Amino acid sequence: MQHSSENPENYWFARHSKFIVFLILILGIVGVYAAIGIPVAVFPTTNFPRIIVGVDNGVMPIEQMEVTITRPIEQAVNSVPGLEDVRSITSRGSADVTLTFNWNVNMLETLQQVDAAVSRVQSSLPSTAQIQTHRMDFASFPIIGYSLTSDKVSQSDLWEFATYEIKPRLNRNCPGVASVLVQGGQEPEFHITVDPALMVRAKTGVSEILGAVNRTNVIDSPGLITRNHQLYLGLISGQAHDSKEIGDIVIKNVNNAPIRIQDIGTVARATAPAFTVVSANGKPAVLLSINRQPDSNTVEVADEVRAEMEAIRPTLPAGVDMRPFYDQSNIVKESINSVRDAIIIGLFLSGFIIWLFLRDWGTALMTGLVVPVTMVVTFIVMKLIGQSFNLMTLGGLAAAVGLVIDDKIVVVENIVLHRDGGEGPLKQQPAH
Repeated sequence: MQHSSENPENYWFARHSKFIVFLILILGIVGVYAAIGIPVAVFPTTNFPRIIVGVDNGVMPIEQMEVTITRPIEQAVNSVPGLEDVRSITSRGSADVTLTFNWNVNMLETLQQVDAAVSRVQSSLPSTAQIQTHRMDFASFPIIGYSLTSDKVSQSDLWEFATYEIKPRLNRNCPGVASVLVQGGQEPEFHITVDPALMVRAKTGVSEILGAVNRTNVIDSPGLITRNHQLYLGLISGQAHDSKEIGDIVIKNVNNAPIRIQDIGTVARATAPAFTVVSANGKPAVLLSINRQPDSNTVEVADEVRAEMEAIRPTLPAGVDMRPFYDQSNIVKESINSVRDAIIIGLFLSGFIIWLFLRDWGTALMTGLVVPVTMVVTFIVMKLIGQSFNLMTLGGLAAAVGLVIDDKIVVVENIVLHRDGGEGPLKQQPAH
């Protein structure tokens, strides 16, 4: 029963009802727009204060690795601001130096400072040492992976196709891709097998052979050429492309006679030693693991990679089978679908319960709008504070849906209770 003496001007919400409805609509539109631009990932973006310096130096003994590589790097990075802990693991031919920093430092700037410190000391390290530095974050893990298998194409050809065809296309055509790691297969190379007797006769050592190959197998510029008022950069290629060209490389001259590699040994096409066995579907395989950029959208990057791989599929050699073996975006999609299902089921059940007890479709419909509005306003806040859709935030949203539904049922029940008690619609308030 509504009281005729009830004056809407006495209530703030009644006086500004149009503005409130307009504000809710604006927040809804802004929330939907914000949700479109929120990144999607499995885990939240977290800048762990940790950097790993990895060194690979063949088969150098552990004792020599510690003295010539590990300790100089540890001493060099000690000057980086914010460093709290340095730990290293050294094994034959490899070393990992883990740097832990204060949580308040900017990890992008710190990574640059670590690179600068390593560069300063790199000239004193063995020339064969290969050094990589990278910071630890959730983007360090692959988001999608593909396998290449074949009963007809050799593992060397699969490795070459993955390295020189697929990998460059993914890096070039997929903006969100940070790196592509090729694993497995057989990396092709040339083996030089020397005859000790011929080496003694030619007075040639192994170091001279290595020096000749490294010195000759290059592309260099002899200088600039000026012609017709134009300046040209001259290039000379000494690269060897097959075993015959490698065999023709001159090691040195003895009595004005050239000593070539083929004069003291043989050159044959072979594969690099493989210390890891990679298989897929029970067959030897080549794996491609794709990493995304730290601030990119996992689902979008995975979609880009899938589209590019489908474009590559027609160019695969005959008999090559390409399949995805891992897709992190499926986890995110399933989480998003679970939140969507929670909202839909919650709205249906809450609306049905309200109608069942109150027998009022209007009230059930109006209360059903509470959850969508609450969600889109939450999206605005997530966008402002830099959050992403991930397992943690989506789990929180799914739990929040239940709380909002529970609260709205209690509020509506109290309003209806006061209405049935004879109060006007503007005086109806939930009990405190």
